Amino acid sequence: MSKTNKILNEDKLVKKALEVGVKMAKMQGFDLPSSPQPVKTKAVYLFLVEVNQITPLPDDKLDGASIKKRLARWIHNALPDDDPLK
Repeated sequence: MSKTNKILNEDKLVKKALEVGVKMAKMQGFDLPSSPQPVKTKAVYLFLVEVNQITPLPDDKLDGASIKKRLARWIHNALPDDDPLK
């Protein structure tokens, strides 16, 4: 996937990434916040960076939109090819 391509279903992919990220964190003994979504999104992102699932963003790009895009790309690459979100 080219960096210039827009990810289809980005909002749904972010929602799925949050769901999967929270489950992964619970399996490893971490209890991430359940709401509000901006806090939850950043917590899942930081958890995934810590467990080396995604590459950290540069400090000047740590805004909500960039984090959501990174989470969407992560889950998009992790999903099987026949998944309806792809």
